[in-house]
Amino acid sequence: MKWVRAAGAVVCALVLVVFTVCPVLPWTMRQVVAAERADRFVQVVAHADDDLLFMSPDLFGAVAGGRVTTTIYLTAGEGPTGVEDDRDPRAYVRDRQEGIKAAYAYLAGVPNVWRSRVLSLGRLPVRVDTLAASPRIRLVFAGLPDGGDPRADGGHDALARMWARDACVRRFTGPCPHPCVRRQDVLATLRALYQRYRPTVLRTLDPNPPDWHGDHTDHTASAKFAAEAARGMKLKLLAYRGYTMTGWPSNLDWRARRLKEAAFQVYRRHDYRAESGPRYAAWLKRMYLVRPGTFGP
Repeated sequence: MKWVRAAGAVVCALVLVVFTVCPVLPWTMRQVVAAERADRFVQVVAHADDDLLFMSPDLFGAVAGGRVTTTIYLTAGEGPTGVEDDRDPRAYVRDRQEGIKAAYAYLAGVPNVWRSRVLSLGRLPVRVDTLAASPRIRLVFAGLPDGGDPRADGGHDALARMWARDACVRRFTGPCPHPCVRRQDVLATLRALYQRYRPTVLRTLDPNPPDWHGDHTDHTASAKFAAEAARGMKLKLLAYRGYTMTGWPSNLDWRARRLKEAAFQVYRRHDYRAESGPRYAAWLKRMYLVRPGTFGP
């Protein structure tokens, strides 16, 4: 599949193989699709759905266009599963990972088949899943505890405590054994991943939300880790609002909303906690970049 420009629009041209899914790019994503072929994208987020909810539709152009793009999920995203209910939290983590992989395969218009490997990057090894039919698309799972999990070393807000107080925390999932990792271990792993995948564009969440009580602590901490790890590197840093955009005006046209909703619905089928409701409906109609110069480590 390749993307071509005709009559001022971006269209999808099927070459040799006809896939059952070929998402149509709305006009709001043309800038991403038209980016230089040399651009390499890395996203750093906290949970397996942050990219779909808060960085989209910007994210979609690179994935649908087969660009080099790597998304790093710092936490396992288990939350209070198994504490507030009787579900298996590790099974829930696997479900979320399967959901995000299915969403990326849908956007890429290729079969949902992935190859996995473990990269040993110091004290925080990660699992890298590569989309078989489009190997420039990768998802990286670090497996640190979710901020809503009271089982983590020290309790809730593990990632935020690692950032702010250098707390020692063990991964919730991932290769065994689970040694205690600290702030510098997370930064070292991110730097190693940046060096490996050499991004020219780094997307993250808002490291300094306007209302500190309005966003998830994992969102803020993941953004601070991402920006700090990139210090001194020559790349473009883009930050996106999280929960704090909920009450702001809708700013996506109907075509962007339709594709964003479709991609998220693919993911949602695997996530029993991602119920429909006013918050999700709001996020699927919005995407807000943080104004340049107002964010940093």
